[in-house]
Amino acid sequence: MLPRLLFLLLPVLLSCKKDTAAANRPPGGVELRSQLLSLNPFRYEFRATATDPDLDALTYTWTFGDGQTANGEIVSHNFADEGKTFTVTLTVSDGSATATASTTVSTQTSTVTIDPTQKFQTIEGFGGFGGNDVYWRPGQKTSPQFVKDVVDNLGLSIHREEIPMNFEAVNDNDDPNLTDLSRYNLTEQTAGDDGIAPVARHFEVMKSLKEAGVNRFIVSVWSPPRWMKWNNLAGNGTKDQNSAPAYTSSPTTSTNQLKPELYPEFAEMIVAYIRLLKRETGIDLHAISLQNEPRFSQFYQSCVYNGEALRDVIKTVGQRFKREGIMTKIFLPEDIGYTPAVSSLLLPTLNDAEARSYVGLVAVHGYAFDGVQPGSADASTWQTIFGWGQPHNLPLWMTETSGYDNDLGGAIKLANAIYIALRYGNASAWLFWTLSTQEIGKESLMSTAGQKSKRFFVSKQFYRYVRPGARRIGASSETANVLALAFQESGKTTLVLINQNSGDQVVRLTGISGKWSQLTTAANLDCAKIAEGQSSDRLLLPATSVSTVLLE
Repeated sequence: MLPRLLFLLLPVLLSCKKDTAAANRPPGGVELRSQLLSLNPFRYEFRATATDPDLDALTYTWTFGDGQTANGEIVSHNFADEGKTFTVTLTVSDGSATATASTTVSTQTSTVTIDPTQKFQTIEGFGGFGGNDVYWRPGQKTSPQFVKDVVDNLGLSIHREEIPMNFEAVNDNDDPNLTDLSRYNLTEQTAGDDGIAPVARHFEVMKSLKEAGVNRFIVSVWSPPRWMKWNNLAGNGTKDQNSAPAYTSSPTTSTNQLKPELYPEFAEMIVAYIRLLKRETGIDLHAISLQNEPRFSQFYQSCVYNGEALRDVIKTVGQRFKREGIMTKIFLPEDIGYTPAVSSLLLPTLNDAEARSYVGLVAVHGYAFDGVQPGSADASTWQTIFGWGQPHNLPLWMTETSGYDNDLGGAIKLANAIYIALRYGNASAWLFWTLSTQEIGKESLMSTAGQKSKRFFVSKQFYRYVRPGARRIGASSETANVLALAFQESGKTTLVLINQNSGDQVVRLTGISGKWSQLTTAANLDCAKIAEGQSSDRLLLPATSVSTVLLE
């Protein structure tokens, strides 16, 4: 019986042996990774990963798509041809079976062209408002660390302040032509004036910045003193309501407007502020806005004007400046970038020869500027507003913006907004709203403790390296999602390049010569130096980044 059983099992055993001998399994888990090592030349490193289920030894063969091959688990290769995409294939073999994987690498290069023969606006500076915390909180508003952060690190060159309502909480006297500086309030907190710190706190901030080298200061009025207004209030009398009411020539005791008969008193207050600022800090005020966002009646400090009222108060203040030899410029309208609203506030002054003679610049706020392309409403808005002041040689400034998210996406949107203002509006200055608050929020660049947002570092790409006196020159990019600006000062060229792409972008510069260094803010970079080279070399713009390129 046993021999018969073995005879019956023999074919089965032989079949199993045959199947076992043929069961070599190919390599599995084949993956490859590529990394760009250099741009000049294009050099990539490739790394292979694979396993063999039979534990056979593996070999790795690479074909690079340019006729070249290499062997090894880790290899590198130079690609000589620019402007191409290569398919790189990895073949893994165990001696009997193979498995493959592939990827693509690019030597595509975008050209950024610089044209020094095209000359545009001269930059007057970049800046922001306030001290190391908001003025309605108690305590000092400056410190050595704050000054170091905003001047030495950020590169602040313009500082914006306000005239607190309590500066003249009570009329100094009944004669607007007889100014008694001893009657103005420098140090006392007063009730009903929005809780804003007295002017001495503001002066301390300004003086500390002046001593650190900032030499351009501007001031905005949020509201005249309460006694000068029809409603005798800081704002509109509500707890949380904002509106844009029409200016009325028939005011009541609830009207949030300056009394026309008190324009001379208002002018006297402005003169007193300028005199006391000089006496207390040594600062000559560069420019003043007589009303912040004059269309809006808000629950906090505010006052409503129309274009004609603004023109008339500018005349009154301007005449007083002229009589007293004050060289401070007046700017307007500090409204948001909605063209009909800005024109209604601005053009009555610009169309009046006397009023216009007292104006030194046009300023708007950047709360509606989100587009990038030339055809977008925001680009055209900037062009239109610049065009109103251009015939009168009045530069355009952007004196307040905020609201950008505290992440890389928000920072890139901020960079885009600066680009639009400088490129299409020929803006000569750009100021963020609050420099610092107790906690970083959309309205500030940093915290009181010194924590810095991505928006701080994106701003630094402009603030620290595009200095007052720099002249914008021609710059263009052949890639739509790479935005380019160029500036020249004292024979040196500075570029700001914004890569909106989600991937890296290689660029080549034309129209310039010399050595360059590159500083970049990106996901894991905070205005850090990442490369240097010659003008003939390619440079890499990391994904979603802002780079400043300094040429010697």
